[in-house]
Formats: sequence, C-alpha cells, structure tokens
Amino acid sequence: MVDEISDAEPGLFGWVPAPAKGQGRPAYLWTKEKSNKVMCLFASSHSVKDAAAVLGCDAKTFRKVFSREVKYREIAMLIIRSGMMATLVAEAEGGSVSAIKHLDKMLAAEKMRVDSAGFADKPAAAQKAAAKPKGLKETRRENAYTAGVGDDEWGTLLHGSVPTGAPN
Repeated sequence: MVDEISDAEPGLFGWVPAPAKGQGRPAYLWTKEKSNKVMCLFASSHSVKDAAAVLGCDAKTFRKVFSREVKYREIAMLIIRSGMMATLVAEAEGGSVSAIKHLDKMLAAEKMRVDSAGFADKPAAAQKAAAKPKGLKETRRENAYTAGVGDDEWGTLLHGSVPTGAPN
C-alpha cells in the first residue's frame, strides 16, 4: 500500500503523506530572451500592460521583474537600432558586402528620420519647451507688450518710441 513516489513510511491506515512542494507560486524570473522580447515590444510602442499580457504575468509583477526595461522604454527604439547597427558594423568589418549595403541604407534612413523630426540641432529640453503651447496669461502678456505697436495714432502714447519694460 506504499506509494512508489514517496519514500516515507505509511501512516495511519496505509496513507502516505505527499512530499512537501514549497509554498506558493514559483517566482517569475528575468531571462535575456524575455528582456529582448520586452524591448522589441517597447520599440513598437506597446504599453506595459500589453507587454505583461504577452509574457503572461501581471503588470505589477512585470514592473518589478523588468524594471530596467520599463525605465528605458522611451528610448527602446534607439537602443534596438543601435544594437542592430553595431552588429552590422561588425559584419561589415569582416568583409560582408551585404552588411555594408544594409548598413549604408540603415544609416541613410536613420539620418532622414532624425532630420525630418527636427531633432538634429535641438537638445531634449529645448524640444519640450518648444512643443509646449502658450497659456492664457502668457498670450495676454505678449498682447499687452505689443498693443499699439505700428499704430501712429496712439501706439507712441503707450510705449514711447520702443516698447520697454512692463506695460503698466
């Protein structure tokens, strides 16, 4: 009446207790393959919730296990492209003609993408400042400074010859 799976002595009425298995669900582990999949999903503009669903875990667990990938998800496309370019450079240095051609096309496409987006000369802080729309107070302040400019009848009464300082 002893179960072949367990080496324990039979208990009361021949019952053999099951071996201890450990408590709870096993931990969700980080692997390089999963990390690469996550970075590809982020490079394709997928959300954390979508990436967690693809890997079969909860969003909270996903953020815990893949915290580094989540931190860099805004620049995931750049990270993926730079890795691809580094691989192509290594192949091209080895003498692969197709890698040289592919690298040339990839660099040209990347330059066109960067130039068309207007990111070539502007730092990141200047891009955010330029993209921010003006508020109501800022618009009214500018209108107050420029009121009457170019109007010969009463513009000089407000500003003199050149508008300077606060309008009051």
